Amino acid sequence: MAGVLGGRKRLKFFTEVAIPEGSTLIGRRIDEVELFKRDGMRVIDVLRGDESLRREFPDVTLQAGDRVVLRTGVDEILGLQERPEVRPVDKLGSRKTVTVEALISPGCRLVGRSLGRLRLRRRYGVYPLAVHRRNQNIAGMGRALDDVVVRVGDTLLLEGTPEDIERLAADVDLVDIDRPAARAYRRRHAPLVLMVLAAVVLAGALEVVPLFAAAVIGVAAILMTRCIDAEEAFSFVDGRLLALIFAMLAIGTALESSGAVTLVVGAVSPALAGMPDWAVVAALFLFTSALTETVSNNAVAVVMTPVALGLADGLQLAYQPLVIAVMLAASCSFATPIGYQTNTLVYGPGGYRFTDFLRIGLPLNLIVAALASVLIPLIWPL
Repeated sequence: MAGVLGGRKRLKFFTEVAIPEGSTLIGRRIDEVELFKRDGMRVIDVLRGDESLRREFPDVTLQAGDRVVLRTGVDEILGLQERPEVRPVDKLGSRKTVTVEALISPGCRLVGRSLGRLRLRRRYGVYPLAVHRRNQNIAGMGRALDDVVVRVGDTLLLEGTPEDIERLAADVDLVDIDRPAARAYRRRHAPLVLMVLAAVVLAGALEVVPLFAAAVIGVAAILMTRCIDAEEAFSFVDGRLLALIFAMLAIGTALESSGAVTLVVGAVSPALAGMPDWAVVAALFLFTSALTETVSNNAVAVVMTPVALGLADGLQLAYQPLVIAVMLAASCSFATPIGYQTNTLVYGPGGYRFTDFLRIGLPLNLIVAALASVLIPLIWPL
C-alpha cells in the first residue's frame, strides 16, 4: 500500500470539469486525454447525468455534458480554467481532500459487499482508490476494483474530504489506521488509574468487598476523576459480546440442568482417574485450547467451566486449578487466524497464510500447555 500512497503528500483537491459542446475531447477515450495525464493530476470519476462511469474505466468515451472529477493541486486547477476544452464546474467547489488507509475489522458493515455496489461516491462522496489484501494491491479504476468483495483484514485506500470520511467511518464502523481518531493520552492520570486498579484487585483478593462491588466502585472513581469520559467508556462496551456472553451463560446453565455435564464427566472421569495431577490439567487444557481455535474464547470459557467443575467433583479434586486451566486455555488461540479477532486483523494486512499460524501457533500452544500443566498444580494444588 505504501507504493500506492507514494507522492500523495502534496496538498490535493477534488475538482470537477465539464465537457462543453464543441470540445475537442468529445469522442476520445478518457485514458487518451493528455490534459488529464499531467503530473499530479488523477482522473477519479466521469459523471454522465447522475450516473457514475467509473466502473467502465478506461473504456469511457467522452461526450458533451460529461463531468470529469479530478484530483489535483492548486496550480493545475488554475490552469484548467484557461483551457477551452473543459469548463470548470462550481458544484464541488474544489474541496480539499485527504487520503487515508482504513482497516476492515470484524463487525464492519462493508464486509461481504463489493465496492461497486456500496456506491461510496454517491452516498458519501468518498472514492476507493485501492485495496490491499495479503501482500497484494488492487489499484486503479474500473471493474477490477469495483468487483472486489470486502473481507475482514483488508486495507482500503480511500480519498475524500475529512468530513465525508469521518461520516463514512462512523456509519460503517471503519478503523482509520492512517489518521487515528484516538484521544491524547492523559498521562497525569496514569498514577491514579494504577492505584484504583491495585485497590480493586486487593479488595477483591482480600475479600474486603465482593469483586463485583470493588470493580463498580473503581469504575465510578475513574469516571469522577475524569481519567476517562463516560462517552469513551460506553464506546468500549460491545453489545454483541454481551449478548454472546448472556447466551452462552444460558447454554452453560442448560448443560448443567439437562444433565449433559454429568454425561460428559461420566465419560471422561474413568480415563482421567488415577492420572497424575499435571496430566489431568494438561488434558483439560489441551481440549479447551483446541476448542478455542475455532470458537469464541468467551463461548469456550462459559461452556468448559461447568465441565471443569464437574470433573473436579467427579475426581474429588480442587476446582480452582481446573477452572484456571480453562481460563488460560481459552485465551491461548495461536494456531488459527479465526480463533480470535486480533489474529484475524493481522491475517490480511500482514500477508500471512493459514499455515503460518499453524507453524508458529501450534508449538506456542504446546509450550503454554506444558508450562501450565507444571505450574498450575504447584501454585494451586489439586
